[in-house]
Amino acid sequence: MDQQRLITPLIQICERASKAILEIYQGEHFSVETKQDNSPVTQADIAAHEIIKKGLFELTPDIPQLSEEEGISYQQRKNWSRFWCIDPLDGTKEFIHRNGEFTINIALIEDNKPVLGIIYIPVSDIVYWGGSQINAWKKQPNHPPAQIRSKPMGPELIVAASRRHGQDEHHNLLKPIEHRFQHVTNKGMGSSLKMCLIAEGLADFYPRLFPTSEWDTAAAQAIVEAAGGKLVNASDLHPLRYNERESLINPFFFVCGDPQFPLEEIRVKH
Repeated sequence: MDQQRLITPLIQICERASKAILEIYQGEHFSVETKQDNSPVTQADIAAHEIIKKGLFELTPDIPQLSEEEGISYQQRKNWSRFWCIDPLDGTKEFIHRNGEFTINIALIEDNKPVLGIIYIPVSDIVYWGGSQINAWKKQPNHPPAQIRSKPMGPELIVAASRRHGQDEHHNLLKPIEHRFQHVTNKGMGSSLKMCLIAEGLADFYPRLFPTSEWDTAAAQAIVEAAGGKLVNASDLHPLRYNERESLINPFFFVCGDPQFPLEEIRVKH
């Protein structure tokens, strides 16, 4: 499949979904419901889901879709060799708190690996994309796309950190390797934007030791890998794989910009 030919229509789908999200985000009130897994969902999640579902079907009617907002059983999806993995609104909690740090995530999975990803930021119209055939890119409004690369380790370690999870765990995790660096600093960010920071060389490392789902990471993994970094299981240090089990919950994982990052020294042992 020609990845480059997919980028423009994918961006257009994200733009339409973004418009629907922002109409709700900028309104005075929106309702918040709780799903079975206790995670929040808003009208914006559902509106974006419907737009993306329709747009991807028109673009690639033969490729099935797995979206956070539409349950599909393992029996239905277990034999899919290629599919779209979608989070119509990643960072619903950030959306609810109105801090702007939420994204639209769409990934193409082939043979259980993310080979193409796009992450769109509605409040800024910044878009990241990357794939196994096309490197990694960032486009800002009124600027041409710019290729992005993750950066090699230097004397300062910049850790991308969740706004809501795991600051103490990060400190304990990094103790064995702190001596390698002159400074260790944290950069807080919501949703998959933490992984975008690593893809564009603005952070070095992101440990995630709290639960996520496959649609939270698939697009970012494709972009990080295309930028020269990696996203791996925190225990076995292998790249995350997709749709191999009934559960769509990811293992804990690490994201690093430099493939030589000393992950072996901090890997999570069972």
